Amino acid sequence: MRNDERFIVAFNKIEKYFDQQILDTRYVPFHRAVQRLRKTNPIVSHYQQDLLEFSELRNAIVHGRTGHEYTIADPHDDIVELIEKIEQELTAPKKVIDLFGKTLRSIQADLTIEEVLNIIKETTFSQFPVYVSKQFIGLLTDKCILHFIAQHMNGDCRKLFHTEVRELVQEDAIKEANYRFIPSDMSVFEAEAIFMEAMKKDKLIDALLITDTGESHKKLKGMISPTDLIKID
Repeated sequence: MRNDERFIVAFNKIEKYFDQQILDTRYVPFHRAVQRLRKTNPIVSHYQQDLLEFSELRNAIVHGRTGHEYTIADPHDDIVELIEKIEQELTAPKKVIDLFGKTLRSIQADLTIEEVLNIIKETTFSQFPVYVSKQFIGLLTDKCILHFIAQHMNGDCRKLFHTEVRELVQEDAIKEANYRFIPSDMSVFEAEAIFMEAMKKDKLIDALLITDTGESHKKLKGMISPTDLIKID
């Protein structure tokens, strides 16, 4: 197909998707659908400016056509590729489990700071889901350890290294939940929106923990940190 034809096909698929999401008995123009859905749909919010520009380009292609083989506006390859990418993100969004599913290094609450530091030294892990037997009690990070040592250091800090991890995850700073549990079928854009909303409220989320249903008692299937999303972007 020509570029203008590929563009219109992708645009129509997006418009159909908008209609399914809005479920309005009246016709809702494309640009208004974008304005409405951007409030609840993180993918639409992310691409809203592109989508609004696509609406104008679509009108130029359809209403400016002077013949079957000629249109006033012929979209460039990168524009066609972008609208097709957005259409796929909307209708078949990438799931967090597909990109961030992995085996995690969890630890038991009776491990000491020294033991955890040795794990950090010998591996690439810096974030650890903490359990008492099979019950999740918190997320420990290298930053949490540093903060704890800095707050409790008083002369000889050797005793601090024998502190059990359970004491760290009970600290007020970590109690505020530096993590969230999310279901494995959540879209990547929805996950990104959780980090962004937290930042707007001056909150810090170190990781999103993935389970099948988003419940903490389920088996961990993966984890997302803010830097993971930056790499994807």
